[in-house]
Amino acid sequence: MAKTALELLAERNGDDRSSLELALDNFEVWNKASQALAQNKDYEISNGQNSKRKLSRADADEVKMMLDYWENEIAKIQGVSITAPKLRTIFTAGIPS
Repeated sequence: MAKTALELLAERNGDDRSSLELALDNFEVWNKASQALAQNKDYEISNGQNSKRKLSRADADEVKMMLDYWENEIAKIQGVSITAPKLRTIFTAGIPS
């Protein structure tokens, strides 16, 4: 079976943490950013390679997107689906009676 990106990343970094632990760590980082931005504070994220990124309220949409992404990744790892089914509107054409 093919390894997930998180498993490959853990191997590359010599990290003993599971995919779930790595996903939870990433979710926690973005959750802290979300909490800071909600209080109108800037937040700084480090990528672990001596590089930092400063987030402000203007980045709130990206932070929300990353929270959703990591929440879905955690659900996938746990074998749970949290996405709602998509509904489609069907229009029919016909001759009125």
